[in-house]
Amino acid sequence: MSADDAQDDERRPLPAPRNEVRGAAGVASETVDIVSRPVEGTHRAISDTVFATLRKVGLGPASRPVQVLHDGITGGVYTAVRGIGHAAGTGVGLAAEIYRTASGRTEWTPITSRPAGAVIAGAVNGLVGDHMVAVSNDLAVPMALHTSTIDAEGETRHAALPMETEAIRDTVADHPDRDLGHVVLFVHGLGETEHAWRLADEDSAGEGYAERIASSVGAVPLLLRYNSGMRIAHNGAALSVLLAELTERWPVPIRRLDLVGHSMGGLVLRHACHAAVVAGEPWVRAVRRMVYLGSPHRGAPLAHQVDRLAGRLAKYAQSRTWGEFLDRRSAGIRDLVAGVADTDVPLLAHSTHHGVAAAITASEHHPLATILGDLLVPVDSARGAITDVETLPSSHHFHLLNDPRVHEHLLRWLAADPEQDDGADLAIAPTVQPAVSPDGEDAPDDGAVR
Repeated sequence: MSADDAQDDERRPLPAPRNEVRGAAGVASETVDIVSRPVEGTHRAISDTVFATLRKVGLGPASRPVQVLHDGITGGVYTAVRGIGHAAGTGVGLAAEIYRTASGRTEWTPITSRPAGAVIAGAVNGLVGDHMVAVSNDLAVPMALHTSTIDAEGETRHAALPMETEAIRDTVADHPDRDLGHVVLFVHGLGETEHAWRLADEDSAGEGYAERIASSVGAVPLLLRYNSGMRIAHNGAALSVLLAELTERWPVPIRRLDLVGHSMGGLVLRHACHAAVVAGEPWVRAVRRMVYLGSPHRGAPLAHQVDRLAGRLAKYAQSRTWGEFLDRRSAGIRDLVAGVADTDVPLLAHSTHHGVAAAITASEHHPLATILGDLLVPVDSARGAITDVETLPSSHHFHLLNDPRVHEHLLRWLAADPEQDDGADLAIAPTVQPAVSPDGEDAPDDGAVR
């Protein structure tokens, strides 16, 4: 980092301490608000139908006072429920802030620093993360890089990666055989955090993908945490900026950068690389391998069905508020309906692309494999335009996060390649210009994925 960068960091105002307790209380109170509205709407629609029927049979004058009284009482009850929820949320947040000040703490121990808290926060952000950012909720997940190591007791430790050069060196150079010039980044999917990569560790000898890559390949593993409720393109652009900063401050030149994404994470990586190519960011030149684990390149049918259901519910008075309830789902979820168009976000031309598609059936050729896939992503969508795709039979979407068979594929794809890891610098051209092959020669513009 240059002296000017250091001075800029010193002048930059310190951010206000994040009060995740207040954020969690705010989410709880908003949940009361969100859930109460469709319940109230359904209640109102049913009562309106009843009173309309009474009017049709000639009891309108007699039922009018009853309807006015009914509507007034029920409206007051639902308003009171929402008011109590908001008051309770505000009260908990203020009490937590008072406690922090009284105890002399300058900052909080984040809820998301613990695996259980991170999992809950990741799920909430996946559902309504864009709204949480809009209302400045402290539980909204900021994008950050994390390290993953195994301590002397065999326990996995995740920690936020510092963004100062010497601190980075001290953090990642924890093994004499570590190749600091080879970095592998793992990006989680919708509603997940970096802890999701440990879901099935009992089948993987205590190691997740990141730890196995570190011990077997010698690369430096990094894990991304991000708000999966935001637009996928937004997260991709933000990741491109973050990787630009990382490569600038990394203690040695990054010779090779491999990218691994689960589900939505693979789409975020595609957008990040595309944003970097368009902006001419140098970091993208180091990308050699991109691996997609169950990524819905062609969209996720479940997200599409929710989209259709919301539209249908909105057509009828009795269910309209439930349609509005479903419409509160995050922009990230909405983006999964269509996936990523190859014409808009082409696969990175100079990188090789690999994928793993899961299927709940015993064979990938079973008729239901194409329809159901891994229960969330069909096999054809997970393949997209990628030609090198392995299929995992008898597996579901979340098996892909830590499966021994995926371990073996990753070790094969991400292993050191002396011919490509000789420090050659790749020239990246905009997508409208001819692609450049890894050996530096112009590649034929045949549209093939390499």
